Amino acid sequence: MAVLLGVSGCGGVTGINQTGVVLALGIDPGIHGQYQWTFMFPNPSITPSSESSIQPNQEFYLLSTQANTLAQAVEKVSATTDRHVYLGDTQVVALNDTFSSAAMRRLVQVLITTGNLPPRVWLTLAEPSAVKTLRTSSPEEVVPTLFLSSYFSCDICHALHLATRLWQVWDDMLVPSQTAVIPVTTVMHKTIEVNRCAWLTPSRVIVCSPAQTVHWAMVMGLYKNGALQVLDNKRSAYAEDVRISTRRRVDIRGRRAVAYWKISVAGHWQSVQRNAANRALNLAAEREILHNVLALYRWAGQEQADPFGVRNQLVWLSAPHSSMPPLEVSVQCHITSTARTV
Repeated sequence: MAVLLGVSGCGGVTGINQTGVVLALGIDPGIHGQYQWTFMFPNPSITPSSESSIQPNQEFYLLSTQANTLAQAVEKVSATTDRHVYLGDTQVVALNDTFSSAAMRRLVQVLITTGNLPPRVWLTLAEPSAVKTLRTSSPEEVVPTLFLSSYFSCDICHALHLATRLWQVWDDMLVPSQTAVIPVTTVMHKTIEVNRCAWLTPSRVIVCSPAQTVHWAMVMGLYKNGALQVLDNKRSAYAEDVRISTRRRVDIRGRRAVAYWKISVAGHWQSVQRNAANRALNLAAEREILHNVLALYRWAGQEQADPFGVRNQLVWLSAPHSSMPPLEVSVQCHITSTARTV
């Protein structure tokens, strides 16, 4: 449930203690130039014996208020509930995805400099809003966990590793040549999808498609235990348990900087393949990955974004460059055949 606070009470929440531990924080555009701050608290009326009978939407409750700053929002919620609001255990911060680049950067600075919010919190952009994202829970979750924190903190659960902490975005913002990458969380019916990322530049927020997000994760070595579909001679083949590792560097060749990437792909095909067919499919996979990576690199250059850290490497080489340098990519696929029984 969600409660919008002016200076009114929080309604039928019972068993309130002296301290309200915030699990998640959501920030949406408010009225009159303010922000709407939404705080997620665990339901204090739940006991260990009652966990099994609790519905997901009863595990926590939300309180929202309008304020210019986080400190003002905390003060309003504390005064209304007569509780000390504790931010030190916050797991996730969700920012409305409609905020401009300037607004997002301003909010990140506020969250970092406030001091009460741990810099290690996961940061995500929320669609269609932060309050709706926090209101949506996974049916598998139990008190007092939160779906988003479980998603971002799990190292083996997802092919795309899109976890970004608040301090990482702040660190990227301090480097003019660096582009911060933030996962986008989308409410889909009664659950949540996290399959896109956004690039935060000084002037724009660029939201990638799911396919572009996969290609970026491949480049950065953040694609683990995934799947890959390859089309060769009008025949589709599927690889699973796909693991991708990368080596990326920038060298100065004469007076010209060149980026070199080596992408290594491992995995196995879902069905038994002859050796010749296996080699052909690996070549087809290499061509497809190479095409997608080059297309993504060109698009990033057109958008004046660098989510790969190339320009930052140029800075370390004392060779600052206003545009993305030429890219040379090699892709090596070693996807093997695996016999399966039915």
